[in-house]
Amino acid sequence: MAGPAKIRVMIVDDIRESRDNVAKLLRFESDVEVVGMAENGQEAIDLALKIEPDIILMDINMPGVDGITATTRIVSRLPNTAVIMMSVQNEADYLRRAMMAGAREFLTKPFSLDELIQGIRHVNQLAQANRRVMVSGAAHAAAETSSSRSKRGKLVTVFSLKGGVGRSTVATNLAISMQSMGNQDVTLMDANLLYGDLGVMMNVSDNRTIADTVKHFQTMDRDLVSDLRIAHSSGVKVVLAPPTPQLGEQVTIEHIKQMMGLLVTMTDFIVIDTRPSFDDITLSLLDQSDYVILVLSSELTAIKGAKQYLEVSDLLGYDTDRVMLVVNRATAVGGIPVQDVVTSLKGEVIAALPDVPELALRAINEGVPMVQSSPNSAFAIELAKVARVIAGQRVEAKVEGDGAAAPAATRMSRWMKPPARRKAG
Repeated sequence: MAGPAKIRVMIVDDIRESRDNVAKLLRFESDVEVVGMAENGQEAIDLALKIEPDIILMDINMPGVDGITATTRIVSRLPNTAVIMMSVQNEADYLRRAMMAGAREFLTKPFSLDELIQGIRHVNQLAQANRRVMVSGAAHAAAETSSSRSKRGKLVTVFSLKGGVGRSTVATNLAISMQSMGNQDVTLMDANLLYGDLGVMMNVSDNRTIADTVKHFQTMDRDLVSDLRIAHSSGVKVVLAPPTPQLGEQVTIEHIKQMMGLLVTMTDFIVIDTRPSFDDITLSLLDQSDYVILVLSSELTAIKGAKQYLEVSDLLGYDTDRVMLVVNRATAVGGIPVQDVVTSLKGEVIAALPDVPELALRAINEGVPMVQSSPNSAFAIELAKVARVIAGQRVEAKVEGDGAAAPAATRMSRWMKPPARRKAG
């Protein structure tokens, strides 16, 4: 009787000694088999497409086609192959780039046998779970959605690559602002699965969260998804993130896809708060979005993050006419003028939200969003512009400031250029 299938591993490194050392570490592991080795990114792509390994151990820095580029090309064509990135550089930027490319794990050289084996087995378990989910859930989801889809709600994803710019504040207040316009059903979803805060910000506490999609995946239907929508005093229905990072890690892209396939048939608008990263779930939501609210503050690092998003979205082929720039805390002392943001990003700022620190702090601590506690505030009035545009009511953009170049504008010009290719509206 045949034993369990071995984990088929491919090793990619431009240094032969490194490849051989990794292979030697794996030689005596009974559940692992090295099925191929490559010395550069292009060779890795060609070999991976030929042998379709379970796991690829990919060095990040190689001449020619590097590990980031190779990973991006491989995972887009081989969804059942998982990549573990390897690097001597233990820096946040390397980790971010690896995750954006589609890697599932990051190992810092030199690593021990235990670290290597643990990483391989962990990533393989996740990959196997995803494969089972894709096979067993696809038919059920298709049957459920095809029989019940009478409408498709619009997806509004609130996103930023920079943390701390007020993304969750914009998402919660936007959902309530849209709900207040009447005659529409609005759902607010917390897709920051590891550290979501919408429950605190909306003062909503419940045992029902997105984590329920994991244990009920096989039987997920409209009734289950409807039960996940928790009523808020504003009329908005809230879908909460898992209560702990451990539970959040169990939620995969297939759980989210199946839930979203049902949810879009049950509501008019879904406002989605996200993580500040290009993980696979966030990318999937961005792919499906009718509108992307790109939030930034009036500081250089946030503007740089917005530029990076625009460049990546252009590479992914997203239509730029669905992206709305929203500058939060636009009137902050010492901030870059909104006019300079417009000039630098070559885009239209649909709303410049004022800096109201006392109002914002009280809203978070009391669990009552600003548009609900202070509906006549300048913040609420400005944010209503975004709600009206999403609802189909055209609003003229208004840019505050005298347009004079700030000292930071000189710094911005050194690195900030418009994306090389932008789709016409």
